[in-house]
Amino acid sequence: MKIHFVTGATGFVGKYLTNALLEKGESVWIMVRPQGNASAETRAKEAFHDYLAKWPRTFRVVEGDIMIENLGVADDLARELENQEVVFWHLAASLSFASENRADVQKTNYTGTVNVVNFANRIATKFMHMSTAYVCGNLSTFKENELYRGQKFRNHYEKSKFKAEKYVRDNCKLSHIIFRPSVIIGDAYRGKAEGCTFGYYRYMFMFHFFKKQVVKALQKNDFLSFCLRSLGTRYDAKNDTLTMPVLAIPYPKNRHIDLITVDYVVESMIRLYEKNLSNITVHLTHHNPPKFNFMLQAVLSDLGYQRTKLIPVPAWIFKAFIKSLYFFVVPIRKYTKSVMWYVPYFTDPCHFERSVASNHLENPPEISRELVTRINKYAKENILDHIEI
Repeated sequence: MKIHFVTGATGFVGKYLTNALLEKGESVWIMVRPQGNASAETRAKEAFHDYLAKWPRTFRVVEGDIMIENLGVADDLARELENQEVVFWHLAASLSFASENRADVQKTNYTGTVNVVNFANRIATKFMHMSTAYVCGNLSTFKENELYRGQKFRNHYEKSKFKAEKYVRDNCKLSHIIFRPSVIIGDAYRGKAEGCTFGYYRYMFMFHFFKKQVVKALQKNDFLSFCLRSLGTRYDAKNDTLTMPVLAIPYPKNRHIDLITVDYVVESMIRLYEKNLSNITVHLTHHNPPKFNFMLQAVLSDLGYQRTKLIPVPAWIFKAFIKSLYFFVVPIRKYTKSVMWYVPYFTDPCHFERSVASNHLENPPEISRELVTRINKYAKENILDHIEI
């Protein structure tokens, strides 16, 4: 029997992958670790209640932890897997950029991958590894068959994923594929991004939060409210629109942001696996990434901002502006710091060569205004109010 064994199934991409494999009639085993007072079984029932009911024969939850040798998988279960055709999908990772989490990120992304590869070498027939396009570090161009070109890493997340990918390349004895996605957003058809509160959504939250604070200020009828109204600030509660004629937002001119929808990522991963390709690395990036100002204008419009001015500035001025927010707007300093982590991904973008993707995959969906509207609508209704400063 063929079994797809998935780590990181409770994450954003992992859940999409698990669902897609099950919909294709595959048998899927996911590994879930206990967390706090919640057992693996409890966590699985909360996250996968519908799956357990819909696919009782082909969906199975296994308790384990990538931080433990042999992943903490019971010996009898490991022996059972050894006698099956196992396709191992390793998606578990820490996405934190926070400096205080440096040790945990290194341990999860590198040490965890070491344990996973060693276990997969024992029980699996194929290995699928989720890396990131940003193992490129500060390089301006990057090919799929490249890994180290003397790049400097902009954070410990990039470095940990680089080391993990290198370990896979050097030590995985199985036929394997390494996937390198760029910035993943919701799916192209519904905009759904269940469980995703990072990356693109952190930036969108900044404007969502600002709007809420302005609306609160207008409702207090104090001196600040008087000043805002004197400057033409108005809130239309019926249409949820905020008019701020004096609001001017800088953006880095002539820059793009490499966004890719989660459904394209997952469909591409499965398609490449089904093509029986071996020992390749593929950039799951966009062939025509959107301009940053296009995305910024869409976010503002979809959040209900009206008459807002966008000012193109050199990338270095934009970086300075974000840093000034960190130093001078103290109440949201913690949040601004998290925004700063992502600034290099659109102020200093990399051009990703896509030879494998071009030869074996269709181009991803264009990041059209209609697609962005769906992404933003889902975020506004389901994500933004759950992001913490």
